[in-house]
Amino acid sequence: MGTIVEKKDEHILVCLSSSPTNKKIISTAAKMAGVFHARFTALYVQTGAETISADKERLEAHIRYAEESGAEIVMTHGEDVALQIAEYAHLSGVTKIVIGQSSVIKSHFFSRRTLTEKLIEFVPDIDIHIIPDTVQAENYRKRHYEIHWKHPSARDLLLTLLIFTACTVIGLLFEKLHFTDTNVVTIYILGVLLTSVLTDGYFCSLAGSFLSVFLFCFFLTEPRMSFQTYAVGYPVTLAIMLLSSVIAGTLAAKLKTHAKISAQQAFRTQILFDTDRQLQQAKSKDEMLDITCTQLTRLMECSIVTYVAENGILSEGTLFSEQGIFSEQELLNEKEQNVARWVYENGKRAGATTHHFSEARCLYLAIRMGNYVYGVIGISMGKEELDSFAYSIVLSVINECALAMENIRNAEEKEKNAIMAKNEQLRADLLRAISHDLRTPLCSISGNADMLLHNGKSLDDRMKQQIYSDIYDDTEWLTAVVENLLSITRIHDGRLKFKFTDQLLDEVIMEALKHISRKHDEYQIIPECDDLILARMDVKLVIQVLVNLIDNAIKYTPPGSTIWICGCREDGKAKISVTDDGPGIDDEMKPHIFEMFYTGKNTIADSHRSLGLGLALCRTIVEAHGGKLMLTDHMPHGCTFTFTLPLSEVILNE
Repeated sequence: MGTIVEKKDEHILVCLSSSPTNKKIISTAAKMAGVFHARFTALYVQTGAETISADKERLEAHIRYAEESGAEIVMTHGEDVALQIAEYAHLSGVTKIVIGQSSVIKSHFFSRRTLTEKLIEFVPDIDIHIIPDTVQAENYRKRHYEIHWKHPSARDLLLTLLIFTACTVIGLLFEKLHFTDTNVVTIYILGVLLTSVLTDGYFCSLAGSFLSVFLFCFFLTEPRMSFQTYAVGYPVTLAIMLLSSVIAGTLAAKLKTHAKISAQQAFRTQILFDTDRQLQQAKSKDEMLDITCTQLTRLMECSIVTYVAENGILSEGTLFSEQGIFSEQELLNEKEQNVARWVYENGKRAGATTHHFSEARCLYLAIRMGNYVYGVIGISMGKEELDSFAYSIVLSVINECALAMENIRNAEEKEKNAIMAKNEQLRADLLRAISHDLRTPLCSISGNADMLLHNGKSLDDRMKQQIYSDIYDDTEWLTAVVENLLSITRIHDGRLKFKFTDQLLDEVIMEALKHISRKHDEYQIIPECDDLILARMDVKLVIQVLVNLIDNAIKYTPPGSTIWICGCREDGKAKISVTDDGPGIDDEMKPHIFEMFYTGKNTIADSHRSLGLGLALCRTIVEAHGGKLMLTDHMPHGCTFTFTLPLSEVILNE
């Protein structure tokens, strides 16, 4: 037996960084994704460490390059970069990881393991493609690990001085109360923790660690007001105090940074979830745009401009909210609209903080799914560039909007195709019915005419009268069929124009009786109508409905049957019913009775002389008037067709 090999979809992950050679790594991964026809993801792990401006700009450029190369941008947060990459790779079904390897060699036994070494240990079951860095990367790496101090603010410096002044005062108080030095040292470590929590960056916490040692040594050890100590153990105590303060302050500062980043991520992720939930409930493109703009305004706290694409043309811009530094005129001028049109035509980002039309007031992004662009969204940016995580959330929100619009477009296409298929089926049924069912009366007319033409002299008057009658019946039936065909095709094509007027119901019923089948003499037809019922209708079409219903009653009931045509007011509407005491309609036929081309089986009438259009046409006409056509049983036997029309308002002039 053959071996079944399970095919696994390829998923390539490239790791992003601010390294100068990272662009080469992204390019290699993009080529691999193209060769393997794989899903392509670019991952960046935020560690919370401070980076210089040049590194941040380079990272933003690499993220944009990865996006332009077709990668899905993903941001995670954690101290252990290798562990974060491994966790994401396992959860996302990654099959290949592309990462850079620096040429720096370990210089001593205690050197830390490189990122690639740790990654190989964490994901032994995933292919890891290592792209060597150049010598330039080595120089960059040495510079990368230099400490870049964030200049403390005057507030942070003042707060640090106040905290350690308070710690010194409390230490002097503890000394008066004969507390041990251990309690005083604890107060200073607490001061370092407070400084780390209440100030920004690492400078104040590290400075506070050294300051706490100096203050303790200067004010609280003998001799006072000096950095000398008499006790032999104090140098060790001070060293441990300094080390404890540095560790505690650094950990507190890191926890604060992580908490801040986590709060931002939670807020932005919540916006993404809310957007997805609200877009699923939206019913129109305008509603989807409103939801998207609302969420982007919450996220960015700036003005949002939208441009909608309809039939290949980009609409005029609409300012959703005016919260930024620019006025409506500045955001919707011709120059800004030209940038939006360029984005729509090219499907790429442009405007502020980009290389295309960087002088624009807004950053313009396409609402795109595949090659189809649904519109353009402009975000009032000024000159401040979005950070990586915020940009990824903005893209996710816009992509959610594009996906929702794609779903609406697919639903509309599906509905359109269903209508087209239904119309094609209608045309096919119509042609089949015409070619098959019209043949019988035409052949009958042709045969009878031929008999009169060639054998007319040999026929007696009774026989001729019968032939004339048959020809008349066939032509009347053909005329009725043609009228129904014309009406129903005009209605379905939207070409039938309704001419509504106010008409007295009894006059309409009497007019309809003039056009019914000439066989009505064989039936007892009783019109009953309340006086002065004025209804709003297209009188010609309503007469056609009544004629169809009465002719059906004549056709499907035996001679001698009674047919009632009644008109009255009921529930604020005009109600008209056609009732017969014939055999009625079988229950199995009732669900299909108003379907087009349904003729049923009737022993009294010839189903081959019916196209099944009459009742379908009647229902369409009645519904166009805002009424309903219903079928009910008539006791003890027979059936009733009832339809309603809107009453007219009568204004009497006094």
